[in-house]
Amino acid sequence: MKGWKRPVADIGFSNNTSSMALRLLSLLAGFLSLVGCANPNRPIETKAGNLSQAQVDAIVERCGGTSRMAVIERDTLTIKPASNLTVTGCVLKALHATGETSLTTVDNQRYEIPDRH
Repeated sequence: MKGWKRPVADIGFSNNTSSMALRLLSLLAGFLSLVGCANPNRPIETKAGNLSQAQVDAIVERCGGTSRMAVIERDTLTIKPASNLTVTGCVLKALHATGETSLTTVDNQRYEIPDRH
């Protein structure tokens, strides 16, 4: 076309900008997969200390949990969260109260533990 001039700035990405945007997007997606999109129902792992499986089973039963909700394997206690947060909260509080686990706090970032009435 006669008299048509190419614009000074094209709308879109140049090769360098496109590559940088792709890297930034990949970095952001990686970060979100690590912290932003964690599964809140994943099992909780802690050190079992000197607790026996029988003691853990008694705590789970007293709190209304199901059998095998908390299992000790090779000094690691794995707690599968119950669908009822009150049950999970009760188990976490009771395990923390033993002083045997490596749970740093009862009110952790994944659960708001409701009070039982």
